[in-house]
Amino acid sequence: MDSTANPVRVELFVRSLCPEDATHQQNYVIDQLQALEDAGHIEELSILIWGSRIEPRLAERTAEGRKLLERLSMFERWERESDASLDAFDWQHPVTNMVSDESVNVITLPTLALAEYVDGDLQHVAPCTRDGTVYRVTDRISRLADTAHATDEPEHERTVVQ
Repeated sequence: MDSTANPVRVELFVRSLCPEDATHQQNYVIDQLQALEDAGHIEELSILIWGSRIEPRLAERTAEGRKLLERLSMFERWERESDASLDAFDWQHPVTNMVSDESVNVITLPTLALAEYVDGDLQHVAPCTRDGTVYRVTDRISRLADTAHATDEPEHERTVVQ
């Protein structure tokens, strides 16, 4: 992929403190993305750590929390505009605080999520569902790798005989 023609930037969101099986998958995904970056098929790879849930009112109080809420808002806009569903993100469901019995809305975050940007524009979020098909993070990485390999193949020259 000629990164100057269509620079691809990828943000990978990884949940901290996961069970061992999920940690193995996270490491596999990170290795695959780093290999694509090392080969020049991804211009920039950012790996961000997040928890299992975020409470928006509390998140607003920190710079990192505001940045994450901004990303989540972008994902929601992409979901509406692309006719996809981000079911893995459980948007705004109430949870009761065990200490105060107060109910707060939280967003449950997936174990892994990937945001792909081309020329600075959000092009894809995984995991997502479109037309009944689930696209996992690993599916999107395969697509990025396939696209990279397709552009690596030399173009065949055609000789015109007159």
